[in-house]
Amino acid sequence: MTDAQRRWEGRIAEHAVHRRPGSGPAVLFLNGCGMASVAWETVVKALPGRAIIAVDRPGRCGGSVNEGAPDLLSGTRILARIIDGDEPVIIVAHSMSSFQAEALARLRPDAVAGIVLADPAVEVGVRIGHLRRAAAKALAGAVGAALRLDPLRGAAAAVVRFGMRRETSHPEAVDDPLWRACHETREALSAAAAELASYSAQAADLTALRDERGGPVAAPVIVLEGMPFHSGYQEQALDTVFSRLEIRRLPQSRHLMMLDAPEAIVRAINDLSEGAVPAP
Repeated sequence: MTDAQRRWEGRIAEHAVHRRPGSGPAVLFLNGCGMASVAWETVVKALPGRAIIAVDRPGRCGGSVNEGAPDLLSGTRILARIIDGDEPVIIVAHSMSSFQAEALARLRPDAVAGIVLADPAVEVGVRIGHLRRAAAKALAGAVGAALRLDPLRGAAAAVVRFGMRRETSHPEAVDDPLWRACHETREALSAAAAELASYSAQAADLTALRDERGGPVAAPVIVLEGMPFHSGYQEQALDTVFSRLEIRRLPQSRHLMMLDAPEAIVRAINDLSEGAVPAP
């Protein structure tokens, strides 16, 4: 979101929280791996009057510092604190943050009115979380130390920018100064490396949570798929995890869907708000 659209609330456990007051249910935006809330700017502009909650994890635009590989359950409990006291929210989660969206719906089903998953990460049956967490912590520490060197930091920023440009049909957005300021600092690059390193550990934690809580998520869910689409196996897995699921394929969009198909995300939010969702 642009500075004019942000309302700085402060930090909760080093997560930068931005709110825009408005009508509800509030829309909670969760960023994918290595992403910042600035990526949702076009979507937010298309939701005038809606209450918005955007969250930047440690190391992003709020001036905080990432302290290592993130943990799925700890991060989800922080989200629960952020929305505590609000009416049930509609979650919009991109990529890897789909893990947090599902975890929040399982831990706090009363707080979630619906979920939009924008080209989500889909993993089933990943286990041995404690070993994966230990490996993620070691890798995140090594990369964070390496990024203290200017040449390596510059090279890493170039690689990240190149990768992001390939994930959208609007690569010019990635070159915006505000976007780069939120993605190319040492803190942001270290955070991105830590999040990527923790992918398997967070997937394993989600598997354990599914086993513990049992059954599918009750909240209505709209999955938006960009190119390349998920496999049939992955779509079947989604159908098992969510009891009220609709999958919409967007051939015009790549992975950075908030840039390529913001209107589709807005339509899904509005459909959930109006109750136009699949029956259980």
